[in-house]
Amino acid sequence: MMQSSDDIEAQAESNQEVTHAMVEPTQTHTTMDDPDTAAAIHSMAKQRKSLKDRLLRKDSNASSHKPSTPTTTAPSIHIPPATKAPKETLKAVYAAGKYKAGLTWNVLAVQSFMAGVYIASAGHLYLAVGGGVLGAALFPFGLIAVILTSAELFTGDALIFVASVLGRQVPFSRLVRNWTVAWCSNFVGCLTWAYFLSYLSDALVDSHANELAIQVAEKKALNSMGSIFLKAIGANFMVCVAVWQGTCAEEVAGKVLALWFPTAAFVMMGFDHVVANMYLIPVGMMLGADVSFGRMVAALAMATLGNAIGGGIFVGGIYWYVFDSMASFGGLTARIRQNMRHVTRLQHQQGGSFVAGNSSFRTGGWGHHHHQQQQHHAENNSTKAAPPPPPPAKQPSSRFGSECDA
Repeated sequence: MMQSSDDIEAQAESNQEVTHAMVEPTQTHTTMDDPDTAAAIHSMAKQRKSLKDRLLRKDSNASSHKPSTPTTTAPSIHIPPATKAPKETLKAVYAAGKYKAGLTWNVLAVQSFMAGVYIASAGHLYLAVGGGVLGAALFPFGLIAVILTSAELFTGDALIFVASVLGRQVPFSRLVRNWTVAWCSNFVGCLTWAYFLSYLSDALVDSHANELAIQVAEKKALNSMGSIFLKAIGANFMVCVAVWQGTCAEEVAGKVLALWFPTAAFVMMGFDHVVANMYLIPVGMMLGADVSFGRMVAALAMATLGNAIGGGIFVGGIYWYVFDSMASFGGLTARIRQNMRHVTRLQHQQGGSFVAGNSSFRTGGWGHHHHQQQQHHAENNSTKAAPPPPPPAKQPSSRFGSECDA
């Protein structure tokens, strides 16, 4: 059984008391002047000290051979931040642009159709609850469904593709392709919901929302083109701010909150979202709104232009300029400087010639003309200085010689 240092100290003290007890009786009968008694006391003190040292060494050896208790450390848990930094958000936008640009035609069409269905369902809910603040507060669930399912909404793609094209991540042809397919398929999805689930089902009539649907359709279609254009800029600016904030968030709860408020805000402010209008105007026309087909097309076209500018330029273009334009411009200027150095090197090699493609152009117009004149004079002088060649020797005109030659 191993002893601790406290036990050793207690044992040493007890030994000291025993020694005192042994010495005290002799001290009562003898004095310290007795040499035998002093020697005995000194010898006992040395034994007591030696015993104490042995006990201490034994305790230290035992503690050194004692197996160490394994210490277990809790594994470190890395908790990612709840939001991305702005530059990381732009990188996520670039990644989304590359993903969307790589979609096949059929997947792109289906995802765009579903985005139209989600926005149409949100518009139906807006009408069913009577519009107003409550309708605006409930409308964002459509955009939330679009984001969480990676559906292809034309207005959201305005932000993603403008930023990706400016950042040289996606070719411009992909922007045209995705915008075209997304716009058309969004329209088909909205018309499908409007005709089958809002009109044929009498769902809006049952909820006494048919009159509101007619009023909303006429208001959105019969406004002036300038008013529709400006409202569309504001609408998709708010929607793309919501998309940017949703991209910042890492968790679903954060995405929902980030998407909710800007989307509800644009509805409350009465702005025009082209995909929402793809549902609201046709369903109002089905229920009797006094809107012609041509007026509907003109209103949707103007809203499309305003949405492209509001989301693409004022959100995608702005944040590309803020967070990535310097890098893009740096690469462009580096390429320009490299090309200029290459041109200068070619000029030195060819003595003032500038080579572009397969054509060579002489620089220094008057000097080149003067050089040509000097070269022409030199050729004339060399021609004049050379003696004329001697006439050929006459051959004997022999009948036999000509026949032999022949």
